[in-house]
Order: sequence, then C-alpha cells, then structure tokens
Amino acid sequence: MKMKKAMALTMAAAMMLSATACSSGKEAAKTTAAPPAASESKSVETTAAKEEEPQETEETKEVVFPDQLNNGEPCTIRFGWWGGQTRHERTEAVVKLFMEKYPNVTIETEPSDYNGYFQKLPTLVGAQDVWDVFQLGNNWAEYSSVVTDLNPYIKDGTINTDNISDNFLATTYDLGKQMEISLGTNAHCIIYNADMVEEAGLAEPAENWTWKDYEEYAEALKAVTGEFGSSSLEEFYGACTVGVPQHEAGLNFFKSDNSGLMIEKPDYMVPFIEMIQRMTKSGAYPDRGALNEMGTAPEQNFVATGEAAMTWALSNQVVAMAKAAEENGVGTLRIAAIPRKTPDGPPGYSVKSSQGLAVYSETKYPEVCAAFINFFINSPEANQILLGERGVPISSAVRAAIRPSLSDLEKDIYAYVSAVGSWKESKDVFINEPTQQNAIRDELKNQMDRVNAGEIDAQEAAENVFDFAENSFKR
Repeated sequence: MKMKKAMALTMAAAMMLSATACSSGKEAAKTTAAPPAASESKSVETTAAKEEEPQETEETKEVVFPDQLNNGEPCTIRFGWWGGQTRHERTEAVVKLFMEKYPNVTIETEPSDYNGYFQKLPTLVGAQDVWDVFQLGNNWAEYSSVVTDLNPYIKDGTINTDNISDNFLATTYDLGKQMEISLGTNAHCIIYNADMVEEAGLAEPAENWTWKDYEEYAEALKAVTGEFGSSSLEEFYGACTVGVPQHEAGLNFFKSDNSGLMIEKPDYMVPFIEMIQRMTKSGAYPDRGALNEMGTAPEQNFVATGEAAMTWALSNQVVAMAKAAEENGVGTLRIAAIPRKTPDGPPGYSVKSSQGLAVYSETKYPEVCAAFINFFINSPEANQILLGERGVPISSAVRAAIRPSLSDLEKDIYAYVSAVGSWKESKDVFINEPTQQNAIRDELKNQMDRVNAGEIDAQEAAENVFDFAENSFKR
C-alpha cells in the first residue's frame, strides 16, 4: 500500500511529558474486536494541524562562565574525538571560540574516524598518555581506570548542571562515578504510520499503552491494510534491557557494575519472545528471512517503504526514516512511547547518551578540562555552532536557545527526548552497555531464528540466551 499523503512527523501519546509519570489512573488505548475510531484518540493533535510548535516547558537559568582559567597562566590540553567531517568542523570552531575567550589556554585537537579512534585509544591508555579531554560512548566502563570522576567539579560549580535533569546526568553515571558529561542524547520510541492507523479505525496510541495493545494494533493493521502490522522491533531491547526493567522498578538485565546479569532467571524474556512468535505466525510481523532482506538502515525499514505500519527506533533515526517515507509517499509518520508491560508499570527506558566528554585521570589540568566541558555543554554560542550534531543537548537552556535554528521535525524530536528525560521512573534504569552485550544480542537473534523455524519454544530460547549471557561474563 502506497498512500501519497503529506509527510509530517508529529508527537503523539509520548508527548504527554510528565503525564506518564503519574499515569496509573489513565487507561491504555483500548483495542477490541471493534477498535475505537481514530477520533476517540487521547493523543496530542498534530503539529501541522495546530500550526504551532511544541514548547520547551522547563525552567532555565543563566550560566555564567569564569573570567579566567588556571589563574591566567598558560597551559595546554589535548582533546580527542571521533566523527565525520561535519562534526570535526563544528568541534574545531567551538575549540577556537573557547581559546578566544581564554587566550592562555591552548587546546591541541586530534579528531579521528571511529575505527581509528578506538584503535588508538587503547594504545594511549597503555602508554599512560591519553588525551586530557576525550570522547567516549556507552563503553566508558572499559576505560573507568583512566577516567576522572566529574562529581567534584559538578559540586563546586565548575561544571554547571542547573539546567540539566538528573536523568540526563544519569546517562553517563556508572560505577559510582560521573564518567563523562553527555554531548547528545536520544530515546527509544515507536514510529507508526498514522494513515494506516486511521484506516484500521484505531485510536492513536496512548502514552501508557501496553505490549498487549501493540499486538492487537499490529493484528488489526495487518487485517485491514494487508501490510505488516509491525516492522522489526529491537528484540534485544524488548526482551532484555528495556523489557526486564518493565517487570519491576529497580530490576535490570545487567548489573550496574557490568560484572554480570542482575536477573536470576530467564522467565522475564519469555513474554516478549512469545509475542514475536505469535505475530510472526499470524503474518503481522515479518519472518526472519524478510527481516534479513530489509536491511538495518532507517531508510530501509518497512515503515519507511510503506510495507509496515509500526516499528521500534531510536529518536536519532527518525529524521532519516521520515525523509525516506516522504520520498516514498507512504503517508504520515508519528512517534509514540515504547509500550509497557502494564499501563501503570515502569517504562523500562530512559534517555540514552550518544557520546560524551571525559577527563583523563592523569591530566595536569583537571579544572581547565572540566571548564572546557562546561563551556561545550552550556554555552549557547557554542551550541549554535554544534547544532545538536551529536544528539539532543542535555541542557534545557541550550535546547531552548537553538530551537529557532531547528527544523519542525527536529523540534518534535527535541520535545520528545525532553519528555522522556523528565520521567521519574527512569532513574532506576541502567543504560550501561558491557562489552559482552553485542555477543548476547547476536545469540538472542540466533535463538529467535530457531523459534521462528519451530525448533524450540520461547521458554527454551530464553533459557539459552540466559545461559549464554551468564557464561559470557565468565570467559
């Protein structure tokens, strides 16, 4: 089905901001044999229809930067990061801006591509010659021995966090340390084709809809449109790192110190695997062959090509998927929250850091390094240059300052990530990614393939993944 309608990515139920934090009294979107009409939806009206933009509602405070650093004495620090040419150019411009403000500070820059960066970093660690300020992702635990805890610099105000919520700081907090300060964040979301949802007579998803609702939507969408009700779900997240915290507040798949699993039995993974199995059997979800043919780029997702109605994505993938959907003329895409296990249960996810800046534990100038990070994350002028290239900035003041420079689509994404960042329940969710995660993710895929082939059931698949994950920490 190829519906040629205007493209607009707008905020649906997940845009209820803090409403989700107290949604236990609200009903999830109802789907029955006769689904409710789309006009009954409780979700927010589209941006295009209302002809107004979602607004940043958080209170912001002015950040005052010091007049001088290092008592005006000359000093030199090294700064390393990875990225593409756009990132390099924007980052170099911010470094230049900083040195103009503090002429006694010289910053030697060492940009690299991703592969070159992580080939060089272990060598620098071994030689005890790491960059004074350096970029990390969610792999900071691997480098915890050479990372400075930034908490003291937050407490003394060197790094100002007045406009940064605890959830945004938590994206880079682990092992009792503020490992780094995030430069950009994203969040899990569901992207759905609103035209298909309307055609199926379904209400737009509520902010606290459940996986039961999702499955019913997928089946109804398949029956009415003839397309897949759901494209690929992030099965590792759904079964493990997001799905497990949805069972119980404070429960996580991995331990916070990356030493192993927090869960003591595989049963938590079973319901999600069973749901995938049921939807695959009914044809509402692609079989493994179709998923493998689809490809992994957002532009290749079946929602972008009009062959499916819903999919799981990260907010930093939305622009690419939206652009592809517009080019393909497949209808209006909207964004909703990830479904929960129960309407009043924990969401199971929080904002997630894309990259952040850390300080080398042996630097001669830790205060200068911390001040540079403070400038990088809090200066509106600097962020007018960076324009969120690494993801949604964690400072509400910066987000407000750069809003006029963003497209309508980017504004919607910023508002969504701000909403997720305000959820109080997310404070108990661990977002650490131990080195074993990739292998465990691959093993889950292997087991899902076996379930799909009818070789094993969901319980056995979960047990196999559990055993593999436990053993991966013993190798």
